[in-house]
Amino acid sequence: MHPQDAKAILREKLKLQRDAFPVAERELAAEKVLGLILQMPEWKQAQTVCLYASFKSELDTKALLESAHRAGKKIVLPRVADGNQRCTLHHVTNLACLVVSNLGIPEPAAELPLIEPTAIDLFLVPGIGFDREGNRLGHGAGFYDRLLAKAQSKGFRLGYGYDFQIVSAVPGESHDIRVDAIATPSEIITVRSR
Repeated sequence: MHPQDAKAILREKLKLQRDAFPVAERELAAEKVLGLILQMPEWKQAQTVCLYASFKSELDTKALLESAHRAGKKIVLPRVADGNQRCTLHHVTNLACLVVSNLGIPEPAAELPLIEPTAIDLFLVPGIGFDREGNRLGHGAGFYDRLLAKAQSKGFRLGYGYDFQIVSAVPGESHDIRVDAIATPSEIITVRSR
């Protein structure tokens, strides 16, 4: 089976599982993963963090965004630009200024200051699925693969998802960028050291 076909099947299965996950358990999962991330040396040392605003049934990022703000970290969020072909990164000082994109994703307004990917100390990387080798299954548009490629291996790449989003294997392609670790409610999976 072609990797793209295998990815599409796995993506649909995991999205259905994520959507069916009870709301009360989602909130508890977000609390648990926050506690683990805040103890990570990579998080503690990071001054500029690229986070994202979760939407729909994704593991919630609100508490992590608030913790980063309280800790005085420079918060950067992605914005889909150029007719949905690429992401730009913007410095956000007030989470109330996020706007909902045409994809339904909360993101920074276009006029907020641009930040280069090479300036990021830690990327929080969303995914529909991950494996323990650091392979990531995204939504299929390639935004994060292109963004992380522009970071030129700078910045710690931290995958973020529920425990059930860890699968035995994510089909890989040559352009896919792996994460360095994955944060779930029950563990931090270290993929490789730099």
